[in-house]
Amino acid sequence: MHAKLKKLEDKAMAKGEHAVAAAAAHLLQDIDSIDRQINLVGALHEVGYLQNSLKPYWHAFRADESAWIERCLARLVMSDHDYWALAALLGCDGPATVGIAMAKGFKSAATRQYERFDKPDVHVDTLYLTGVGRVLHPILEVGYDTKEMINVDVGRARALSLDNKMDNKPDNLQWQPGDPLGTGGLSISMQAKLPHGAWRSVWTAFTTSDAH
Repeated sequence: MHAKLKKLEDKAMAKGEHAVAAAAAHLLQDIDSIDRQINLVGALHEVGYLQNSLKPYWHAFRADESAWIERCLARLVMSDHDYWALAALLGCDGPATVGIAMAKGFKSAATRQYERFDKPDVHVDTLYLTGVGRVLHPILEVGYDTKEMINVDVGRARALSLDNKMDNKPDNLQWQPGDPLGTGGLSISMQAKLPHGAWRSVWTAFTTSDAH
């Protein structure tokens, strides 16, 4: 693995992928550090490495996938901007990710499913830690392939602000667990997808009717 990482560092430097080069060099200093492993996997996804290129690192670093998921989630609870921890959840078992998140205190706000053109549908769980009025925060979205059951679409936002008006309810009624989420906006959000895709936004429209 040391030789592989050194080769990756040199290749990344030559291609101008400085984040990957730095993450690889940092990992070489302590190859057993789970945080440094997460950083490398996240950096590789961010610069556009596809699933076949990521899989060897998934296999090498995720001998204990539950511990990997727990560490990624712990980092995501602490930070609005830890994209590498978010992207490092891709390829992990989806139901296990949801279960571990809920064991850490996350609650289910909604589920939905969306279609893909040439692949199985994606099941998405929208989770949150706390809610006040119509604002839930932070938000974690775990979307997994309904055939392979691995994460293919994950997101994290500082907060979800729900629209003031909900169907058949007074405008001033506060959202309660079990109510439909309807529509709203995600603030300080980021999203990672397979086979590729990395997004960060100050504000993103939210709806439970399809993928946002």
